[in-house]
Amino acid sequence: MHMRLNSEEGREEGFTGLEAAIVLIAFVVVASVFSYAVLGAGFYTTSKTQEVIYSAVDSAGSTPQLLGNVYGIRDNDGKHLHGVQYSVVLASGGKYIDFSTLDVTWSTPNAVTSLAANEPLIVNGRNDVVIGHWGIVGIKPDSAAGDVFLEPNEIFTIYVNPNSSDEVAVGERFTIEMKSPKSGAFAITRTCPDQLDPITVLN
Repeated sequence: MHMRLNSEEGREEGFTGLEAAIVLIAFVVVASVFSYAVLGAGFYTTSKTQEVIYSAVDSAGSTPQLLGNVYGIRDNDGKHLHGVQYSVVLASGGKYIDFSTLDVTWSTPNAVTSLAANEPLIVNGRNDVVIGHWGIVGIKPDSAAGDVFLEPNEIFTIYVNPNSSDEVAVGERFTIEMKSPKSGAFAITRTCPDQLDPITVLN
């Protein structure tokens, strides 16, 4: 009777040890899975961060850059700007800009107006740009003419023709902003001088 009790106690102690081993193994497995999940989330976050950085750099590079002077076109009364003309190139490192996707705004001390793209967007001269619109009035080199993609080593000449109610009087400031979902914002701010010639360099 005494020996049987010892045998049963030994079996109980052995069973308890087996349970402890199973629990330990389960704990190790769960810890390993959790660690893998945490590492995977970390790698995913790092990857997405890199994508955002590369996308931002790419967008910043694909930005119009002013080339040369900004010209103001005088209205018939000689006291207001009828329109503004300037040339742009692609910023260094940029790939291309689809000008059909650009949003252009005309801002004065009194209002901010969104200007529509002219139809067609590429025209032969300023007179072909409808009031309240903007358009491309020149492309260089001539071999680049025919599409609205500004690419490296190309020059687009832009004419902005605001609404009559948004024309700028002498002494007033205005801002033209061009931006698109896939390019950086580009802005020009100038002041209408006290003396306007038919075509005036704006500072």
